[in-house]
Amino acid sequence: MSFIKAYDQAFKGFDEHLNTQLIHGWQTLNRNQQEAELSVELFKRLEPIALIDKYQAYQLLNNQWQIISADLEMMQTEGFAATKQVDPNMVIKKKDGKDTEVQDGWKGHILPFELVQKTLLADDLLALEKQENRLAEIASNLEEILESLSEEEKEGEAVKESKDGFANAEVNKAAKAFLKEQKDSKIKYAQESYEAKLIRASKLIEEEKDLKKAVKEAATALHLKTKTTIEGLADEQVKNLLHLKWIVPLCNELAAIPTSVITQLTTQVQKLADKYALTYSQVANDIKTTEQELADMLGELTGNEFDMQGLAELTSLLKGE
Repeated sequence: MSFIKAYDQAFKGFDEHLNTQLIHGWQTLNRNQQEAELSVELFKRLEPIALIDKYQAYQLLNNQWQIISADLEMMQTEGFAATKQVDPNMVIKKKDGKDTEVQDGWKGHILPFELVQKTLLADDLLALEKQENRLAEIASNLEEILESLSEEEKEGEAVKESKDGFANAEVNKAAKAFLKEQKDSKIKYAQESYEAKLIRASKLIEEEKDLKKAVKEAATALHLKTKTTIEGLADEQVKNLLHLKWIVPLCNELAAIPTSVITQLTTQVQKLADKYALTYSQVANDIKTTEQELADMLGELTGNEFDMQGLAELTSLLKGE
């Protein structure tokens, strides 16, 4: 579509302009003037583009500038080394009945842990996410097994009194007995039998127990690896991460504006089309048809002389005579 192409062309190189101004020129730029300078550049690029609300675009710039400006202030005050710094993540927790500030891991002074993980530690993050997804799958499978039990079976010791989950120890105990019975008697439980369900549930519970421990260890390892990664970043890596934090979100939001405008216009046009879908001629024709039907119905009525005269006048009126 030509509208989108024109918009994309107008913003061609805008990310490079931001990169030059904000990242390469971070030491010397004036934070108090920079947003105004960027807004002038933004409006200049939007000037030839119709239908775009330039103040909507400016609001996106302003929102992102709050983040950029705060980071720049720390960098200009503390130096570029601040980008490679991590701080204790202090949180409020209850201790002896009182709110107490304690450390809960670490956080990036400027660079978010999540951004660093997605960019530089993607394999470790993906491995952890796979384990977490498997945990969610196990929980879903256990819930399905629980729901498949009859009301009578749910009254057994293998199910919690609240009926919202299995009593793990009792499930494992019962499953162990069922497996021994199956081995001793050389029988095989039907897949949908109570015994088979508890055996499956026991295996899932054991897998879940081991996996929870593994996930906790992997999450801790990734957290600490992220800390050391940030502290050991090369300058070019920092600049790339700043680009991803500062510039990419803004450019993505700006790039989405044309599609949003088209969607809004399409919705408005559709509303108008729906509103006036029934034309005046259709309405007039419907009225005429209704009047004729009413006139025909009046012709079937009976009454005294005065009633009939009134009905005759009304019929003539409806027929346009």
